[in-house]
Amino acid sequence: MPEEKRRWKITNFFRKSTPVPMDREVYQMGIQEQHHPLMMTGPIVYHIADSSVILRTCITQLKNEVFRRGYEWSPKFAVKCNDCGKEHEETKPECAECGSQNLRKPDKKQKEYANTLLEGCAYINDSEQMFIDVLKELEDDLNIMDDAYIVLVKEYFIDGNGNIRAHKIKQMFRADPVSMAIICDEEGNKGGDTYTCLHHRELVVTESHEKCNECRGDMYPVHYVNRAHGIEQNFIKGEVLHFSKYSPSRLYGTSPVITMWNHLTTLIAMENYINQAYTKARMPKGLLAVQTRNIESMRTFWRGVKEKMEQDAHFIPVMGIEAENGRGSVEWIKFMDSLKEMDYISVKEDLRDRVAAFYGVSKIFMADNSASGGLNNEGMQILVTNRAVEMAQNVWNKYVFPFIVKQFGITDWDIILPPSEEEDEIAKMRKREIEVNIAGQIKNLGFEVDMDENGKFTFTKPPPEPKPKEGGEKEGESIDSDPYAGTDIDQSQLGQMMEAGNKPSMAEAGQPTKVKSKPKMSVGPPNRSKGLPKEAANNNVDKRTERRIG
Repeated sequence: MPEEKRRWKITNFFRKSTPVPMDREVYQMGIQEQHHPLMMTGPIVYHIADSSVILRTCITQLKNEVFRRGYEWSPKFAVKCNDCGKEHEETKPECAECGSQNLRKPDKKQKEYANTLLEGCAYINDSEQMFIDVLKELEDDLNIMDDAYIVLVKEYFIDGNGNIRAHKIKQMFRADPVSMAIICDEEGNKGGDTYTCLHHRELVVTESHEKCNECRGDMYPVHYVNRAHGIEQNFIKGEVLHFSKYSPSRLYGTSPVITMWNHLTTLIAMENYINQAYTKARMPKGLLAVQTRNIESMRTFWRGVKEKMEQDAHFIPVMGIEAENGRGSVEWIKFMDSLKEMDYISVKEDLRDRVAAFYGVSKIFMADNSASGGLNNEGMQILVTNRAVEMAQNVWNKYVFPFIVKQFGITDWDIILPPSEEEDEIAKMRKREIEVNIAGQIKNLGFEVDMDENGKFTFTKPPPEPKPKEGGEKEGESIDSDPYAGTDIDQSQLGQMMEAGNKPSMAEAGQPTKVKSKPKMSVGPPNRSKGLPKEAANNNVDKRTERRIG
């Protein structure tokens, strides 16, 4: 038996785990790959985005709507149990999980340092950028490259053994997606086989146990690297956050500009054509070819026509041509179709609609009301754009801001982007009115109603009443019999009547007088119809109207 128990100890089990699925190619089709299908580079993608007025309009309008109302702090919970860690969205007297009354509200001191760094007119970095400016830069990177990098410049506190004990965020920067790259192994796991020192970021080693050659400090796995100006800056875990919006993957995203490459380059070519047509106009509209055997006579005549046209703009030249053997002719040769013939407007609108549809920006946000068919159509356009804005805000609220808050060491608060469209004040008042009415109805049901500091109603069920004893009395209570309880007799009148030795009548007390019941008697036709069958009697006679006879 002891041998059997020892055999089944958990330490004797062989541990197996599910294998990680392998990808055909770990890299997503972004810019940073070595094998890009179109051999495009990051600067070219940014150049195309900056050259297209339609693309920049879409990106700018979407960015303005995302950050139109700024950002704000939001508590993660109303109260939190210090014993079990349960977070409650409403204020409660005790924990719903363990029943403990050791509850606390969000600690406002946690965000004091972050407020001094993020809010107000404070600069977030040495480039004199505010926090919202860095966020807008990152939003542009998402819409152009689908790759955004935010870098947290930290000040580390290291103990005598070389271990990081604490850190403090000093600055925030936007990193260029063109020069940033993710360091990973062949399976896509970040932090491959390269390590760097906190003091010398340009140095790397391939063994984790090695020390820095310069300061003999500990080495940490490299997760990101910035290759700019011929220098490599290595970043460890927690210093850089990479995120995508349209094509999130294990590593890189896919640039929307690459997806719409043909559309954008066509739009740029169309705009360049219009520009050259109005500025240079080097190519004539056509050629007037005249077939004649006397070229000099034709030139002389044309010079005279040009001189007279310079003197009189309304001069109409008339030229007679003598045909030889009926072979003389005048022919117009057109070099290029007109804009109307090329359907310029329709093609440009179609390409613009495709680009705007990708970003979810409606025509009404691009100052185009030509397709508006009334308020309903405009409302649908606003709804479509609001959903695109909501998707963009979710990337910040659910991924980026939680990372930043965590690095600040804040556990009780969140940074959020409020919805771009303000709530209707009338609708909020009506909603509040409904909440108050519901609270009153719940109170009528016997619940205790209270309101916390945030204006939310809380409901608690009162303790049950004590059970009554035998005889109808409750525990600890005695029932005093009052014959006039519930009557309309005033207490002073009752006292006067008691002194006079008179008891009030039931009528005076406001109670109905009791009618003495009469003894039952046999009345009605059944007694008067002795000689008739019982069925012949009038049984429908109201006995209350019968008179007693004899």
